Amino acid sequence: MVQIDIPLAIAAGSVFADAAQRQLRLGRADFYFNALWKNSLFQIVGFSWIPIYYLTQYFGWETTHMWWHADSVLAYPLYLPIFVLLFFAAGNLGFILSSSLVAHGHIWLNRLVYLGIGIYVAIWTFSQPYRTFRLGTYVEWVEGQAPWFWQDRTFVRMSILSGVVWLGGILITAVSLWREGNHLDIPPDLRKQ
Repeated sequence: MVQIDIPLAIAAGSVFADAAQRQLRLGRADFYFNALWKNSLFQIVGFSWIPIYYLTQYFGWETTHMWWHADSVLAYPLYLPIFVLLFFAAGNLGFILSSSLVAHGHIWLNRLVYLGIGIYVAIWTFSQPYRTFRLGTYVEWVEGQAPWFWQDRTFVRMSILSGVVWLGGILITAVSLWREGNHLDIPPDLRKQ
């Protein structure tokens, strides 16, 4: 859902800054830009296609039938380009701001960012199942006739696939960043932070 996709892009950038904390705390530009590149690559390959798919195939569900009452994203010609720009800006901004926190030794504050977003996502999703667990058109939703998500096999399959790709992408990217930093020698004055 759009209401959680952009915060999740921020959270992913924050997770990657945490994973690259050893590199970022050294303050070298090459380490920073390598981690930023991996964040961007994940946002492009491992994440961006997911909300775009749901916007084009399940527009009502992706917008949780809020503010947008048409049955297709095509009814709003600027929606998709604006969403894509905001999505990538959020993902990179999440990494940039979190990198600053990590570089200044505020690792737990950075962790609170992505943990807080995780809590927000859970609350958003599970506190309103009448919106987040229903598919269909806006009219079906208003009339209480919108089908449950588990009644659509394609939706269920794509949810599983996108979840595996998203989570797998985060794990692969984070482990890659952590391993790159694991062999670095951290000066004693930075170890205390």
